Amino acid sequence: MTLPRLPLFSALVVTSLAAVACRSHGGAAVSTTAAPATAVASPSSRDTAALLAAARPEIDAANAAWLPGLRRHDAQAIVAAYADSGVFVLPNGDTIRGRDAIARMYESRFPLMGTVLSGEVVQGGMKLVDGRIYEWGRATLELSGRAPGDPPRRGGGDYLTVWQRDAAGHWRIVRNLAF
Repeated sequence: MTLPRLPLFSALVVTSLAAVACRSHGGAAVSTTAAPATAVASPSSRDTAALLAAARPEIDAANAAWLPGLRRHDAQAIVAAYADSGVFVLPNGDTIRGRDAIARMYESRFPLMGTVLSGEVVQGGMKLVDGRIYEWGRATLELSGRAPGDPPRRGGGDYLTVWQRDAAGHWRIVRNLAF
């Protein structure tokens, strides 16, 4: 089944997402599939696998924190994993530059959301290339109808998130593309 492409959902659904600290994901399904550990650059396969394994807890925690952040209308939790200079690219090609601006984008959309009924992030894979981790997958979201009695609104989309290690050694989102 193909889900409809709705502009609000595209921005809300595909934002990889939130806090670096592990939190409960409020009943959301968060599923990850490890991609083969390969790299284009010089690290050995063993080094690449170790680096991906070391980054996975921060990436998984950010993915798991997305839905609770949406439910609480907590933009800061959603953008916590972004680098200060991170960029969010919307499906229409518009870009939002900087963690603070991305938080403001979420804050402006919360009043339009209604109640978050369910959602999930299904990671398709991760690959290390030249010191960056490229993560891809699909996110979905189900929101209450706009008016009482209206059917739920559903949307989803593919995402590509680029993670880079910061000076403190934490993995941060430097680019997030919603398709």
